[in-house]
Amino acid sequence: MTGARGALVLALGLAGAACSDDDPCAGAATCVRIDVESAAIAEIARIDQLELDVMYGERHATTTTQAAGGRTTELPLATAIVLDLPGSDPVAVGVVAAGKLGASVLGTGAGSTMVAPRRHAAIAIALSPTADCNAGAFYCGGDQLAGDPGTLYQCNAGGVPIARGACRDGCLVRPGKDDACRGGGGTCLDGGMYCGGDKLDGDPQTLYVCMAGAGTSPQRCAGGCVVRAGNDDACR
Repeated sequence: MTGARGALVLALGLAGAACSDDDPCAGAATCVRIDVESAAIAEIARIDQLELDVMYGERHATTTTQAAGGRTTELPLATAIVLDLPGSDPVAVGVVAAGKLGASVLGTGAGSTMVAPRRHAAIAIALSPTADCNAGAFYCGGDQLAGDPGTLYQCNAGGVPIARGACRDGCLVRPGKDDACRGGGGTCLDGGMYCGGDKLDGDPQTLYVCMAGAGTSPQRCAGGCVVRAGNDDACR
């Protein structure tokens, strides 16, 4: 499991929804129940592992959950993510899921909801066959991979797509090259440094140098890119 900015995401074990009335969020403070089924076209009967990529507020985490003892679990199934949310404001939660059997991805799907601290919410996800995406390339959700159309993802050919970040001004599908967050908030200044999506098109976790309105000299930010009003943006 990986997390960002000190926030906790915990995936609970899988349980067949058809054979149990137990609520996987029972006893948790802030929790999102994930109900997973097969899309009609996929006909996925069982999985042994569920990979989740979670965006909530400005935070991001990935986790994997599986049935006890390595057994397979029939679809539909239920699991949950427990969130450690500060403050009192509701946050948007987006989840992309990949159902696997014997290390092979059978299907992916996505869903989203709003949840407030110390409250419960639910997301329903239908797993559909995966499309072919180029490993490591960036795509808007729905462009050859499952996800939110307003979020930029990185293709993970062996599992769930990895969110790069929500696009404040929309996500651009760019045939023949990486998709990108649309630059919004004005025009970038030549020589200035900007995160993708802040005044120039790009990846929100990459820092660019503005040149003639476009991003050049991309620098991937391992800890994320910070937009700083009135100053150059910077890697965290």
